[in-house]
Formats: sequence, structure tokens, C-alpha cells
Amino acid sequence: MNWNERSAPAALAACLALLGSLGWGCGGPAAREAEEPVVRLVVLVSVDQLPGQLFERYDSLYTGGFRRLLNEGRYYRRAVHDHGETWTSSGHATLSTGRYPSHHGIVANRWYSWVDDERVRIESVEDGGEALLGVPGRTGYSPANLEATAVADWLEASDAGGRVVSISAKPTTAITLTGQVQGHVYWYEDDVGRFVTSTYYMRQYPGWVERFNRNALPVLYADTIWECEVPERLRSLARHDSAGYEWDGAHVAFPHRYHAEVEDRADRRKFYDWWDHTPALDVATLGLARAAVDSLALGRRGSVDYLAIGLSQNDRIGHAFGPNSLEQLDNLLRVDRLLGDFLGHLDRTVGPGGYVLALSSDHGTPPVPAYAQERGDAGREPTAEELSAMRRLAREYLAAGDAASAGDRRARIVEALEALDIIADVMTVEELMREATDSFVALYKRSYYPNRLAGRLARYGLVVRYQPGTNWSGDATTHGSPYLYDRYVPLILFGAGVTAGISDEPVRTVDLAPTLAELAGIPYPAEVDGRPLVSR
Repeated sequence: MNWNERSAPAALAACLALLGSLGWGCGGPAAREAEEPVVRLVVLVSVDQLPGQLFERYDSLYTGGFRRLLNEGRYYRRAVHDHGETWTSSGHATLSTGRYPSHHGIVANRWYSWVDDERVRIESVEDGGEALLGVPGRTGYSPANLEATAVADWLEASDAGGRVVSISAKPTTAITLTGQVQGHVYWYEDDVGRFVTSTYYMRQYPGWVERFNRNALPVLYADTIWECEVPERLRSLARHDSAGYEWDGAHVAFPHRYHAEVEDRADRRKFYDWWDHTPALDVATLGLARAAVDSLALGRRGSVDYLAIGLSQNDRIGHAFGPNSLEQLDNLLRVDRLLGDFLGHLDRTVGPGGYVLALSSDHGTPPVPAYAQERGDAGREPTAEELSAMRRLAREYLAAGDAASAGDRRARIVEALEALDIIADVMTVEELMREATDSFVALYKRSYYPNRLAGRLARYGLVVRYQPGTNWSGDATTHGSPYLYDRYVPLILFGAGVTAGISDEPVRTVDLAPTLAELAGIPYPAEVDGRPLVSR
């Protein structure tokens, strides 16, 4: 079964048919108790690494879920993340809490903290006190580092009968979209090859999750070829499909064949790793979300439920192949179709007036530097000499100490760092703690939480802002900057209580959580950094 233009819809249909055979039927819409829509399900969908400019570039191609959201929802096309460290964990925690990283504490995917006079790297949701459920010897995850409550927490506080579900390919997404609630939180572990959770959330997998892992995933694993579904006439909207800076530098064009691209095929984990860089994992994520809607009767029990869905493949494909690649265009058109199917399922089960849905993204991304250079734009990768100089100077800064007598020496080292061509600014902790007089510093202040410092020089006590278009990651592209290409993301509201239209009002992603709470009639904390964009 291949991901080609003929069989991909058939594969999706087969997977959906399998869900039905496992007892996850469509059901019927819940009865409406009043003429006015009553929200019984709050849905938050994030498409990872979806820059607003890329989303709009392909607007005319959408025919499924994106098209319906744009036509029937309210599209805020001037939405931005208003913080400087634009990463998966920090972006998703901002969407769900309505607070900046400086307040919710998830400043990046990983950061450095001083622990017992030593700088220690902390993974955002890793928790040594928990374990992966059913995976012996594996460290677990939890929201222990999250210092704020989220929409799901507010829902639980207002309706003890509400159910909370969060599903993604990544733990950093599934957990940060949920908050503190010990609900149904699942993510895909590529070295295990199934959806898992942590002992923080439960001690035993429910039957519907086990059935999905056992029966539905093998249907998707049968696809070992990813072929392009983009019609030939539309492929010119993406850049050429044979760029040497993509993927592994060799297998850079369609079709992508597992048996041709992975040498060690005896190691099953190699397949899982290859597979989770294809669109198939988004199919699985939405399949498990559909199973949750049906098995847990979300939105049909008289309480308000919460469902978060993190579609991660746009990020993984973006890192590997870059934005504007034919692979990413192919993936976005698949997401468009998948979301259309999922919205139809919510209509049939919960009812069109029974749910409200928001779609956004954790961050954007810049073009691949080589592609930017082809177009005459800024884009470059640091040289080995520049990276070596950065590390040397940063070590000297740390070794100088923080005594008053070291102040002048440290200032000179910062100046030397800022003199490097790839660096636009270097910020110290002291600078981040003062009132900002620079707009970029203000963005980084919103990404600074006490004793949590993120970025390439964070272990040395410094935060660096690279020049625009710099890619230091080793992937085709990356993100993490305060520039608009990393902060500009779509924000769409859809469903009960939402008036359709396009808004040019400048909004921030911290506005999303209080807006969802307002639409669902859920009280939310006064200290959120955002504001509701609409009201019931």
C-alpha cells in the first residue's frame, strides 16, 4: 500500500473502516437542549511549524479542513507569538495557558539551570520521577516544569465531569497542550513504535488505545513508499524537488522509499524513524483522536470536554526538507484533507453547534539558507571557525566569574561576541532582568524565567540573537528566533459562537486560551497575559 495519488485515499478509508470495526462508530449528534449553541467540546489543533506566510501561500489549493476553517471560521491573519525563543514546547504552552514563557516557565524544548552550583540541561517535560507506561527502563514525562494552568485545568476546575484528551506525535506537544490535568495524554515514541503515555497520567492503558496500537497502526505501517499527491500542474508552487540540502543529501526527491533510503532494514526502529518523517504519523494521530472522540463519548455526556491534537509532521518534514519543499506542500495538502474528514466526524458525533475549535501553530520557520540565497534574500550557516570562536568566548565569559571586578572583562567578551558576523546581539541575565529598551530584548524577556536560560550559549549564562536567516542546526532549516518568520502563525476560530470572517486585528497567541475559555463559558485566571478575542 503506497502513499500515491490513487491509494492514499484508499489507505485513509481503510484505516477509518478499521476504526469502525473496532467499535468506534460515528454515532449521532447529541440532542440540542436550547436554540443557542452550547459548547460541549473544546478542540485545540496545532499544526507544528506552520509559518503564516506559508499557510497563506497555498490558500488557493485548500479544499478540505483548511478551506472550511477559512470559509466558516474567523481567521486572524496578523497573529504572532510575542516571545523570542520560538520552540515547540514554549509555543504550545503559550497557546494552552494564555501566558508568556516568562510566566508559564516552559522557555524552550530544553534549557539550562543552575543546580548545586552546576549548570544542568533540563528537558522541558522529562520527569525522572515518572516512567513510560509499559516501557521498562524508560524515563517518563510530566508537566512538572509548567508553572501555570491551562485551558484543560480551567475546564476541570469548573466541570469535574469534563474529560481531557491530548494526542500528538511528540510528548513536548501532547503535555504542554494539556496543562497539569492527569487526563488521557498520549504521544508516539518512534523507538517503541506505538502511542504511549507516562505513569503521571495513568497506570494502565485503556482498551481503545491498546486496540489502536495493535490493529490500526499495522495498517499504516504497510505503507513503505511516500509518493507525491500534489497534482503536476501545482508542483511549481513549491521549489524544485531535487535540492541537495534536503534530507540526507541523496534521497531528496519523490518517491521516498523506505527500502531504498534506509540501509539497516533489520532494525525495526530504523523503520519507525523513517516513517515518522512522513505524513503517515498525522494520519495515525488523527485516527487515535477519532477513536478518543468515539470511545470516550467526548462532547456527548452533558459536560464540557477538551481535546488537543498536535499534528507534528509539518515540523519534521520542514526540518528535513525545508519549507517551500514539495514534500511540505504534499504534507499540507494531506493535512487539509485529514482535517476535513475529522471536522465531518465531529459534526456527525458532537453536532456542528456543540463544539468550538481553534487552529494555530507553535512557531514558524525561515527558508532554507541556500534557497534564500538563490532568491537574493538573507540566509547563511555559521562556519566552523565562527562556532569555535563563539564557544571560546562564551567559556571565557563564564570563567571570568560574576564578581564586580570581572564586569569590565565580561563586557569586553560580550562585545567580541557581538562583533562576529553571525551574531546580532548577546544578552546577559542581568540585561534580561532589567526594563527592556529594545524591542528584541523585550521579546527575549518574555522567554526568560528565573534560572531557566535557553539557547546555544545558555550553559554559559548568555542568550544570543543571530542575524536574520541564520541556520545553525545542521537540518535543512530550524527556528527559535524572534524574527517575524518564526513568530507569525495562523490563528483560526471555528464553531459555536464564532462569527465567520477575516480579521486584520493584530493579535497574539496568548489570546487564544482565554478566547476558548470565553467561548466555552469556562472561568479563567485574571493573571493570563492574553485577552479574549470574542465573547459569548
